[in-house]
Amino acid sequence: MNTKELSEAERKNRLLDYLGGFELIDKEMRVFIFEGLSGNGNSMNQFYLANERQRPNDKKFKMLYNPAIRYKQRLYQEFNVAIKKIKLRDSLSSIMSAPDIYLRSKVPEDMYETLQKFAEIRKLDRANLVRDFNLFPSVTNLLTLERKYGDSLLFEDLNGFKQKKKRKTRTSVDGGVIDASDSKSQATTMIKSSVNGETVKSTVLE
Repeated sequence: MNTKELSEAERKNRLLDYLGGFELIDKEMRVFIFEGLSGNGNSMNQFYLANERQRPNDKKFKMLYNPAIRYKQRLYQEFNVAIKKIKLRDSLSSIMSAPDIYLRSKVPEDMYETLQKFAEIRKLDRANLVRDFNLFPSVTNLLTLERKYGDSLLFEDLNGFKQKKKRKTRTSVDGGVIDASDSKSQATTMIKSSVNGETVKSTVLE
């Protein structure tokens, strides 16, 4: 499905039911924005039921979802049926705190506004505020963001977990097998995993 391109007829079909959107990845957290058909049994409702909030929003996990907020058209149809992944070289907070961010000769106004929108989304705790403040970035600005600040995607970015390292073994003099895996790298992985958080914002279409 990730490689499927929508036909012109499928793009015009407002009843075509699939979950679309994008994911923004940086060193501190992941932000997901999903869009899909509303109503019982449709993609957005199924997504929410499969990912119901287990605890109140906090610094490690936040979900903004309101089925009463609906939209007449998709914003991210250009990404087809795949969830577009964009990884930033630096964290959003470090980009926003850099002096160059205020120099329009280096960071155009539309790009600054896109970065600012993500910074605001991370602060808010209600879906209606994201809508009212018009914080959804456009496809054009997302692709520009990817070109200017993007980094290559790694295995962990694509799959959500680190790739397991092959266990290194060597044979002892008596023929036994000695495990020579690197315990330091495993400890580092656990520490990094503990600081990763996710922010999910879901849009719903009529």
